[in-house]
Amino acid sequence: MQLKKWAGPGVVLIATIAQLVVASVASDLPQFAGKGFGARLVLYPLMMLVVPVWWWTVKRGTRPPIAGFTLTMTPFLIDVTGNTLDLYDSISWWDDANHFVNWFLLCLGLALVLDVPSLRPAWARAIVVVGGGALLALLWELGEWYAFIRHGTELDTAYEDTLGDMTLGTCGAVLALVVTVVIGRRRSSASARSADTSPGFASLPT
Repeated sequence: MQLKKWAGPGVVLIATIAQLVVASVASDLPQFAGKGFGARLVLYPLMMLVVPVWWWTVKRGTRPPIAGFTLTMTPFLIDVTGNTLDLYDSISWWDDANHFVNWFLLCLGLALVLDVPSLRPAWARAIVVVGGGALLALLWELGEWYAFIRHGTELDTAYEDTLGDMTLGTCGAVLALVVTVVIGRRRSSASARSADTSPGFASLPT
């Protein structure tokens, strides 16, 4: 039963690593050429495991947020699959869609892992989810600049692309916040209903 619980994160991790191995071996194919898949083969699995390892170290003994782990790992699978299928070069809007969707998944996953829906006061959720998402988007763009842009051919358009990517990532974080708020309200409603239906002192025999 324990292994079944981890099936989601496990499948995402294995599927990502398998494609990274293929991309590293077949690096001469157009969709993989010049995209640093040798480095990604090392970095992506490590980044995918950061959140589960953090939880195992700090929160071990509590119920693992499997859905949160799966959501935080899925953006890496989407990115690698997009390259495998050559979607970045064949679909003009694919990269933009990825920044929005992947940041939505990443920020929602982190919100579940950190139990942000239960965070009080409510405005603190916005700081954690949207502020954290914007910071992660900035760090990602810095990594892209260092790895691909600073010595590449896209330097002339890098400023506009970077602003667009960060905006889309932040918008994805805002959507994750909306879902987080909905989850928090549903939990509160469920707790209130549970309290209303529980026996009180008035129902005790005298």
